[in-house]
Amino acid sequence: MNEHEDYFRISKNGQVHTLSDRIPLKWQGLMIWTSSSFIILTLIVGVGVGLFVAILTFIGYLFYRFASWIYYSEVKIDEKSGKMTRLKKILERTQKTDLITDKFDVNGFEYSELNRSGKNKFLMSYRTHKNHDLLILKNKSDKEAIEKYVAEKITVYNNG
Repeated sequence: MNEHEDYFRISKNGQVHTLSDRIPLKWQGLMIWTSSSFIILTLIVGVGVGLFVAILTFIGYLFYRFASWIYYSEVKIDEKSGKMTRLKKILERTQKTDLITDKFDVNGFEYSELNRSGKNKFLMSYRTHKNHDLLILKNKSDKEAIEKYVAEKITVYNNG
């Protein structure tokens, strides 16, 4: 919907870096889509149809945003232990935990260019004995921002 939408977050808590694809639930975006569809359609086809479509827009957009806010995944990189895990979560509760590697290597990230919906995007994956697909990045600047963060901020200390 919005090309500059906040669709991933990078954070650090102690020695653990977290990359989350949880999309925040923003009520102002919901009101903008609903009111703009109501105003435009009211001017074009009338109040009844405009109100009907505005209600449908409200319900559809609410389901879309709520679903992306409820179900999300996190990639956690622990600097101290060198472990990288992917957590699948529903409403803050972990449903599934996958150990991606216990010997994290900054050079293990790969970015494959994808063409989706006529736009170039990037698939961020981590390579061990198999590929672990982590996140689809919308543009090259997001890819570069993650590459820069990983190169500059993550320092894994191997204990053995």
